[in-house]
Amino acid sequence: MPRQSKPFLRKQTQSWYCSIGGKQISLGKDRESAFAKFHELMSDRESITSELVTLYDLSQSYLDWCKANRKSTTYDKHRLYLRSFIDHVGKQLKTARLKQHHITKWKDSNPNWSDNSANDAISIVQRMINWAVDEGYLHRTPIPKVKKPRRRRRDVVYTDAQWKEITIHARGPVLDLLNFLYLTGCRPIEARTLEAKHIHDDLIIFPADESKGETDPRVVFLTPEAKAIVDRLANADRQGPVFRNNRGNPWTKNAIKCAMTRITEKVGFRVIAYGTRHSYATNALTQGGVDPVSLAHLMGHKDAAMVSRVYSHIAKNPDYLRAQARKAILRRTEH
Repeated sequence: MPRQSKPFLRKQTQSWYCSIGGKQISLGKDRESAFAKFHELMSDRESITSELVTLYDLSQSYLDWCKANRKSTTYDKHRLYLRSFIDHVGKQLKTARLKQHHITKWKDSNPNWSDNSANDAISIVQRMINWAVDEGYLHRTPIPKVKKPRRRRRDVVYTDAQWKEITIHARGPVLDLLNFLYLTGCRPIEARTLEAKHIHDDLIIFPADESKGETDPRVVFLTPEAKAIVDRLANADRQGPVFRNNRGNPWTKNAIKCAMTRITEKVGFRVIAYGTRHSYATNALTQGGVDPVSLAHLMGHKDAAMVSRVYSHIAKNPDYLRAQARKAILRRTEH
């Protein structure tokens, strides 16, 4: 009959361990706590896995899954943040040892992160853990509740005067990119990944597996001005992304951010790529008379709820609101 495992003291480290399945599990330095943890493990054998699996090993399995099942941009983003996380906590940290303070200290070690970036980073660690639970690698999550910064809305809308000033300081490839975003309201990532194969006369069509949500194709409607930009650039180079920087390289998220920072310094107000999308939505609602349902489809949203919730920038246009206030009582005053 096999001998039952029990805690033993390792004199070199003055720590208690037990051996289960050929693997040694640390129980800590306090004898009473070590035996209590040992009995807890024996009563819940499923929790042993988290005592044996390191966060590094788990991250490698998760990234392999991401590479096979998610877009390359998603995989690259997850790999970037998870590599940073593992570098911070170390490759030997067991999953069961993961605590809130590990995440907090990791976030604090990256002071240049915005609240949105920190939220993304922590969310990716959560997704990895939740994926491991769903796939059966772990019995339960060691971090059921995680504190993370609240995401901040990129609430930037340009007036006509501001847009004119932006275009004065944006030159060459960055001006083409910004004008295209301003004319179509598409997402910056859609512009970055646009290739000649996606262009179909006055439409840009991203198949479902290349669109946000990966459920339906994304269709961007081109105005004559926007079509002229992509036709000129696509005809110059039929391979790879249509929009490229001064060096002929495809735009990256960071490269666009740096370009926007340089323009910000020149114009004296905040310039971000997403501001073009917000401006497109606001102008369509307040100046173009486009209804929210049509605008939702133009911008790639499933319904008008997102337009109402996110693109509520009409509050920044008092003249429009004054007109709407008069229109609201017009019929009542006519009777």
